[in-house]
Amino acid sequence: MGTIADLFGDQLRATVAADHGADGAAGELVPASSGGSKADLVEEAAMEAVLEESGLEPGSARADLTLRGDLDLDDLGLCAVVARFERAANARCPDAEIEQWRTLGDLLSAARALGGDSGQ
Repeated sequence: MGTIADLFGDQLRATVAADHGADGAAGELVPASSGGSKADLVEEAAMEAVLEESGLEPGSARADLTLRGDLDLDDLGLCAVVARFERAANARCPDAEIEQWRTLGDLLSAARALGGDSGQ
């Protein structure tokens, strides 16, 4: 039996990344640029997975959206998202940390940190 990422048909073609202060309002999400650090790639994989699992339109993505309320991610959906970015990072995120996430911003920050970027 493969990993959860294998079971969910993992595809790591990211289309969106979080904006960290360049253009627009704080927390607004913008299209990803080509090339980047491992942290960028992991964050992009997380964002792509969130968009696919939640059905959220990229233009509507904001860091303050709640995972369970606004994005309607249940345990299985969140597991699929986490599996995607863990695979991109080639690392694991502790369950205790995942349980603390409340917003899309929390999830994307954790993905970036897992990819090797500890500060913002």
